[in-house]
Amino acid sequence: MPEVTLRQMRYFVAIVDLGSVTAAAAACHVSQGAASMAVADLEKAVGVTLLVRSRSRKVAPTAAGVEFAAHARTVLEQVEEAQEAVRDQGGAIRGLLRVGVSLTMSPRVVPPLIEHFTTEHPLVELSFVEGAPDALQEQLRAGRLDLALLYSWQTDPDLEQIQIASVRLHVMLPAGHRLADQDSVWLRDIVDEPAVLLDVPPTAERMITTVESAGLAIQVGWRSANMDTIRTIVGRGLGYSFANSIPATGATFDGHKVVYKPVADKTPANAIMAVVPAGQKLPRRVKVAINALKTTEPQR
Repeated sequence: MPEVTLRQMRYFVAIVDLGSVTAAAAACHVSQGAASMAVADLEKAVGVTLLVRSRSRKVAPTAAGVEFAAHARTVLEQVEEAQEAVRDQGGAIRGLLRVGVSLTMSPRVVPPLIEHFTTEHPLVELSFVEGAPDALQEQLRAGRLDLALLYSWQTDPDLEQIQIASVRLHVMLPAGHRLADQDSVWLRDIVDEPAVLLDVPPTAERMITTVESAGLAIQVGWRSANMDTIRTIVGRGLGYSFANSIPATGATFDGHKVVYKPVADKTPANAIMAVVPAGQKLPRRVKVAINALKTTEPQR
């Protein structure tokens, strides 16, 4: 019976991730023919079809292919970890670190993470994907990410969560707002004005629930998936919004100003979380990333 090899699994996973044999072959530095042959041999070894090929030369995994790819990623990661344990003996960390991060949190955590690995662990190849929480967690389950950075109220319970830092909900107001000089803002003093909500599920829905839990009704004026757009709308005095990650400056895209005030009401606890697959041993580079973020992130 033909045997499954690491090379076959590596090429197969690359094809699944990149969507074509050509792209995967280039990424693996082999010929297209070698990549195709490796996958053909893999399918013979496992006895099932793993990829569906189309006339456009795009490929997609079958149901069996999706399941096999998840297992193959785990095997490849464990082999890499074993190699690192023998080779490094506690020394240099190397390998690929794939991080997913929610869109609003990205400016807060990605730059310091890049700086840390560039300075302290230059042999680690850091890549990151910005996106919606649901999509990032699906990529984590599929093995396409090693780590996701999300707010706790965005996370799914089937994944392991490690707290990086606590956060506090803030109201975003135009600089000239009647409440802009207060130390904090009660929701009852703002909810009659139009709210500009972040249209990245489940953020808007969670904010509506938070306000309703205080016995109030939010008046949704507009929604946007872009925080710069939201800040600019608020800066023009057209509404207010909410934020957990507070920029160092209140300048908007068009030169207006916004201010951030803590919500005075008691709201559900929230935190920046490192989300990883449940029940798996974490690679050293993932542990280093988590520890680096814990060190650089102040509790707010």
